[in-house]
Amino acid sequence: MDIASIGKFLKKSRRHHGLTQGDVAEHLGVSPQAVSKWERGENLPDMAFLPDISKLLEIGVDEILNAGRADEGKDDSIQKLVDTPLFEKIIASLQQADSLAELALDLDFFVYLGTAQKSDTIAALLNMSDYHLALDEILPYCNQAQRGTVVEHVLEERDYDILEQISSHMSNELKATALEKLLEEGEYEIIEDNMPAFNRKHRDIIAEHFYKTKTDIDIIENFIPFFDKNQRTKLEEELS
Repeated sequence: MDIASIGKFLKKSRRHHGLTQGDVAEHLGVSPQAVSKWERGENLPDMAFLPDISKLLEIGVDEILNAGRADEGKDDSIQKLVDTPLFEKIIASLQQADSLAELALDLDFFVYLGTAQKSDTIAALLNMSDYHLALDEILPYCNQAQRGTVVEHVLEERDYDILEQISSHMSNELKATALEKLLEEGEYEIIEDNMPAFNRKHRDIIAEHFYKTKTDIDIIENFIPFFDKNQRTKLEEELS
């Protein structure tokens, strides 16, 4: 594990989101000096902080531990504590069950899986009727491709109510993909529920959809408070 590279990756990811070391420290409840030491490669964040860092910087825990390097098809930089025979038993139990509720299975093992093992586990979980019960536990330890698999499944199954639950684990790109699907389906109530998770670019997409499709004004009025002055002005001009 290359601590110096991890520190540089954390610094790059923080700057990409326009955050200061103080912002990160306040979010995590640590000192700015601690964040500075992480970024200088003097030490690593405690494992307990990784899920929160993952959410804040929109990167997977695996990506942090691999310093942002693509890890598909490669050995993980952390030791795999779930060997193949045990993993095969876990997968078999998941595949044979119809729901998580009927399994006496603690998902804490997920963090110790290799990348391919995680992908196989996700595939098995998504086949269950109550897969949403696992998402809060596994998504912090997924990379962006794996999170994309989950979002794709949610959209395909039209389980739109789950989007609010997982939005903090979605990148801006994934949010845009979900938003475009919701607009296409006319799921305006779901979009309204998720508005706090959308940034200005996402809201531009919504506004553009409204004036291109001449959406009913009663629907648009529910979104007006979320638009800035420029978006409201353009929308009023296009619909006048």
